[in-house]
Formats: sequence, C-alpha cells, structure tokens
Amino acid sequence: MNSVGARISSWLGQPLSALSCVAGWCVATVLFVGVVALLGGPASNDSYETVFSTWAIQHGQFACAFPVGDRVTAPLYPLASGGIAALARIGHGVPFPSGAALGPDCHRAFLAFNTWSLHANVQHATIQIGYLSWFALLAGLVAVLRATGRGRRRWEPAALATVACLPPVWLCIEGTFHPEDLMAMGLALAAVALALRSRWAWAGCVVALAVLSQQFALLVAAPLLVLAPPGRRLAYASWAAGTVVAAIVALSAVTSGDAAHAIVFGTGSTGGVGGTILWELDLHGPLLVVCSRIAPVALSLLVAWWAARHLRAGALEPAAVLSVVALSLGFRLVFEQQLFGYYFMALSVALLMLDVVAGRVRATLVGWLAAVSMAYVVGSTAIETLRAPGPAVLNDLLPLSVMALAVGLFVRDVRRGARAWRTACWAAMLAAALVVWKQTDVVGVPPTWLWQLVLVPPGLVLAATPLLSEVRRRGGAPTHARPQPAALSATTGRRGPGGMVRSP
Repeated sequence: MNSVGARISSWLGQPLSALSCVAGWCVATVLFVGVVALLGGPASNDSYETVFSTWAIQHGQFACAFPVGDRVTAPLYPLASGGIAALARIGHGVPFPSGAALGPDCHRAFLAFNTWSLHANVQHATIQIGYLSWFALLAGLVAVLRATGRGRRRWEPAALATVACLPPVWLCIEGTFHPEDLMAMGLALAAVALALRSRWAWAGCVVALAVLSQQFALLVAAPLLVLAPPGRRLAYASWAAGTVVAAIVALSAVTSGDAAHAIVFGTGSTGGVGGTILWELDLHGPLLVVCSRIAPVALSLLVAWWAARHLRAGALEPAAVLSVVALSLGFRLVFEQQLFGYYFMALSVALLMLDVVAGRVRATLVGWLAAVSMAYVVGSTAIETLRAPGPAVLNDLLPLSVMALAVGLFVRDVRRGARAWRTACWAAMLAAALVVWKQTDVVGVPPTWLWQLVLVPPGLVLAATPLLSEVRRRGGAPTHARPQPAALSATTGRRGPGGMVRSP
C-alpha cells in the first residue's frame, strides 16, 4: 500500500463514538433515499411482482396472495410490506375485493386487485414501502463490519455512504422495483456476520430468511454450509432447512404452491428480454434450469470446498469467507438469462465489503464499479428527470469521466510495471466508455451479452484475487484438515494471527 493509501487507511481506522455511528447510519439513509427521490422515486416497473401480494396480505386474502400462473416474488418482502400497509391503512376507504370477484382458484384475483388499486389510488403509497428495504441492507452491512473489526470506526460510515450511492444498489428501487433484492442481501450479510462469530444455528436461520426473500441468497447459503466446522454444520443446516420448510408448509396451507416455486426458482427464470450468452444458446426446459439455477450453486459449493481444503482454519477468516461469497454471487451473473443493472447489486456490495475488511479499496474495484454504473445508468429511461435539463450531464460527462479515470490508471500502472491483466482492465474500461459515449451515433446499443463479457469476468477476478493471494501466502498445499473458526483475541475480540483483520 502506498503512503497516501496508508494514511487514508489509518484515518479510516480511527474509532468512533456510538453517536457518530448512528449519525453515519442516518447520513447513508438520507443519501440512499435522496438519490432515489431525486431521480423520480421508486419505480413502478416490475412492481406487479410484489404489490398485488402485498395488498392481498394486507387484507387477509392469503389464499390469493400467490396465485398459480402469476409472476410473484418470494414471500418474505410481500409479507413484511403487507403488514406495514395494514398498519398504515393504505387504501382502507375503498372496499377490498373478495369472494366471487376473485374467481375460482383466484384466477381473477390480480385483475380485481388492480381495479381496486386504481379506485383507491394506492400504487404510489405501496411502492414507497420499498424504501424500508434499505434498512435490511444497512443492518447486514453493519453486522459484517462489526464482526470483522471494521465497525465503530470511520470505515463504518464511509462504507455505508458508498454503498448507498452505488447505482446497482439504488437501481433496485429507482430503476426497477425489486426491494426484495436489498432485503435478501442484507439478511445474507447478517448470516455471514453470524457465521464469522461462530453462531452457526442463527446463521442458518437468517440465511434461510434471505432465501425466502430472493432466490440468489442460495449462493450465500451453499458455501457457508461447506465452510461450517463439522461440529456446527448440522446445526446450521437443520436451522436453515427447518426455517424454509416451516415457511413453505405454512404458506402452502393458506396460499397456492406458487409461493414455493418463487422461493426455489426466483422470478428471473420466467422469461424476459434475455440477451445473455445463456439466452443466445436457446436452451429450454430442465437443461435451462440446470444451467441458470443449479450450475451457479454447484460452482459455489466447489469453490468453498477448494478454499476449505487449501486454507484449513484460514477458510473461516473474514477475507476468505467474503471472497468465496463474492465469487458465488458473481456466478449468478455468468449463468443468468437476462442482465440488468440491479443484478450487479449483490456482487458490488460483496466486493466493497471484501476490500473494506482488508483495509483498502482497490483501484481496480473503483474502475469496475464505474464501468458497471456507466453501462447501466447512461441511456437509462429511468433518469429522464436529470437528463431533461441537460443531456450532457449523463450522456457525455459520465462516459468522459470514466475514460479519464481509465487513462489515468492505465498510465499509472504502465509506469509502475503492473501486471498485464491490470492494464488490460483499464484498456477494456476505456473501450467500454467509448462504446457508451457513441453508442447511438456509431455502433448502436451494445447487446447484453457484450456487457456480460466486458463486466462479469473482471468482477470474478476481483472476487477471486484475495482468496488466491491467501492460498499462495499459506503455501497452497491442500490438506484434509477441517476448517475451524479462528481464535478471537481475549482483549480486542478480533481475530488473531492468520486473519486479515487485526487490531489497528
């Protein structure tokens, strides 16, 4: 780490009072809400996946909350938002449809709910509840920071504010309405924090709640199962399975079986604009399910097994766990049928937490986040509010800024004799910025699979590099010894030798 980076890291490592930490949470929350509000507020796109279930749960119509044949998200967010809507009495002045109006097996339920929402004018108020999903992500971030020794320091507000401003994060609310993704990521991070504290039973329960919010949380649940110590693995697995089974049984008793389908497969397998490499292969049926849903989980299990075999006890160090989790979340982007900006939320957050835990933020990560943001913000129809007074603000300034950053980093690394892959990364970033800047004039709109090839592999490299570095540092010799939690210092409560987090 250079002298400037060392000074910044030292400054960020200074402790904060409890009041200052709370102030940091408030600032991050204001930033998140402010960005979304400035860009027009929560989007209505894809809100049908949650709002109809929310209204049904709000009015006690559980049998029609997840009707067969309608595209609905996993049940945890609709259950939470339905309870909030009931407490807020949203649309209480207009009678809610019931009985024959819903049709046999609730076949006309969503049509009836939509008609009611138009009369009650509740769409806007309902999607405003999506702001609250930020608090789930905030809690997960704080849990990880404090489990790794970075909490209660200046790292905490700095990391929270950065996450709040990341486009892939706020696009979950502003671009397309998917607050369940933020809730799932927050719960998944909380499960990782519990695992790092060796509270494996609670980790299993919380990661199951994450899966009940969004299916991609399986990519966190699976590697944690492999990394869990043998004596705690049964507790983790039984609590996770028990929580999911209890939820499915309870939901099946009062709703249709489509809620279980949403838990297992998610909403991304129901079609859409496509455009990824997997989509271009024109796969169908069971083979498509295997490639898009089972393959990422299988790869995450394989990576976790490899890490446990080579790192032994070090596989449960914070940097190793977060590296495995980030890689697993990146595998989702490799095998998806479609790719939107908010799909990068989970990987972006995991990579940032990985760098914060290590005590530095890599220039390559900054460049990658800039490239992802540029690719999915410039030209977005969701930012007309800012584009209207001055198109150059986003369509020209952002790509030009990314190009300037790429050129500067390229020159710096060439002068320092950096590895070829780093200079290639900046060259690719420069090329991507040029494409975005002139996409309507010269090359047209780039296909989704091209962005997948440009953005996803560098993200995987960023996730894998700390894990590979740790394996090389320890000699890389595989062993059959089981991973155990690293010892905690009796004085600081932080992980001792072998971990990447130590007392400042």
